[in-house]
Amino acid sequence: MLRPIPAKILRSTVTVSVCTSADTYQNQAYTDYTISRVHLQPTNEVRKTADNTDITLRSILFVDARISKPAFDWSANLHSAHNLGGDMRVTCDGETYTVVGCDKLKDDANRLHHWEISLV
Repeated sequence: MLRPIPAKILRSTVTVSVCTSADTYQNQAYTDYTISRVHLQPTNEVRKTADNTDITLRSILFVDARISKPAFDWSANLHSAHNLGGDMRVTCDGETYTVVGCDKLKDDANRLHHWEISLV
């Protein structure tokens, strides 16, 4: 059984900028969302991308399914931004990161437990 993420570490608030449209000249427009009660963990983990390229992550953002507010579908927004030729960015404490992946982790009852957002 997955234990809950301790509420005491979910102290950060982030701004998520998602590419939501692109005009005929490929000028992109972004929409900002504020997500509270998350945890940003610095890392230097190396992961493989879909095209088998190594990338070094700067941080991993942990977003709890119950405590973090508001609910936000990270994978749908990332997919939509990439389809428009844009990206998704996360800003926390003055640092801006680019989202390169998101993992949806489920508990033993197959319910969403938390998101792990890979940032460079």
